[in-house]
Amino acid sequence: MTSNIPAKLKAVDITRFAQRAAQLEKVKPVAAYWCEFHIVNQILNKGLHTADDECMAYTTTLMDKLEHTKTREANNDAIIDDLAAQAYMEQFALETFQRADNAVRANKASAQTADTFRAAATFLDLLSTWGAPSEEFLSKSKYAKYHALRIAKALKAGEDPNLSNPKQEPTPKTEEVPLDPNDPDVQKINGISRPPYVEDYPEHRQSSSPFSETRISTAATPSIQNARSPNVTMGDVSPLEQSPIERQGLGGGEYFPQVPTFTSESSAPGLPTAPPDDGTAASPTAPVFIDQPPQNFYQTSPISQPAIFPQSNIPPAPAPSTQTNTNRLPLYRTDDEAILMAQKHAKWAISALNFEDVETAVKELRIALQSLGAR
Repeated sequence: MTSNIPAKLKAVDITRFAQRAAQLEKVKPVAAYWCEFHIVNQILNKGLHTADDECMAYTTTLMDKLEHTKTREANNDAIIDDLAAQAYMEQFALETFQRADNAVRANKASAQTADTFRAAATFLDLLSTWGAPSEEFLSKSKYAKYHALRIAKALKAGEDPNLSNPKQEPTPKTEEVPLDPNDPDVQKINGISRPPYVEDYPEHRQSSSPFSETRISTAATPSIQNARSPNVTMGDVSPLEQSPIERQGLGGGEYFPQVPTFTSESSAPGLPTAPPDDGTAASPTAPVFIDQPPQNFYQTSPISQPAIFPQSNIPPAPAPSTQTNTNRLPLYRTDDEAILMAQKHAKWAISALNFEDVETAVKELRIALQSLGAR
């Protein structure tokens, strides 16, 4: 359709679109379709199709071709849907522009680079089919036209087009100043003179445990000292608060180390009794004993209750049923049709966001989620 453009239509800016349509007809039929669609719009909007019979025949032939393509590509959203078509052509134009711009930045500009810039400018101008292009697209179109002309002139004059490429200013390098180790801020960063944390001290140095001041001395009672094994030290006791189950056997709110019940021993003959109260002051370090027979001491001790090992009485929690978890998992659609539909509406949402149309973007994203079975 490029070679047979009527003379009266060549005055209109349609030749470059016809040229790109002919180039892309086989490799990018969607882009070729919208190039020819833009040509027909330009002719009809300016009323040039009635200029003469040749213009009418050209316009009619082009319109028939568009209808045939639309029928053949009835399932192609980039042709039958304006929103998807706009998103497709925007991406195609930007990709073409980026290829040419990368060649310039790499100082590898050539005649092909100039032609790529011209094609990018054509596709960017084509976006006016769906309304006024944004400032970004307008500026990129001017940029592409300028560099296409610059490279073409340099090649025509036998010069290297890369000599006139825009010079990119190198990023200034900042010298790193060494840190002063005596600086308080540096010392804080390096961990010097930082205040101690609780984690820095081992558990056996903690003096706030409730049992640290109530331990009963057994230095004068060797039989009890031998019987109380294993000996519980402050490092062996967890600082965490005991659970209600573990406190069931503790009398008077005091904490006592766990002791065995001594079921294998019938008595403790070597256990001395406490001296009678003669009114004298007891030594602060003297041990305190209960005035009762040793056998009663073991029998009435609340520590010998079975609550010492509460873990054995608690049945383990049943493992969660895998069937229940399976039933709770949402069932999404993973077939090809659902995925294609979701991709289509997601692209439309992105295109809508490019034009700050949030309402349309939200609508299309919801449709995309519904296509996958999400609600």
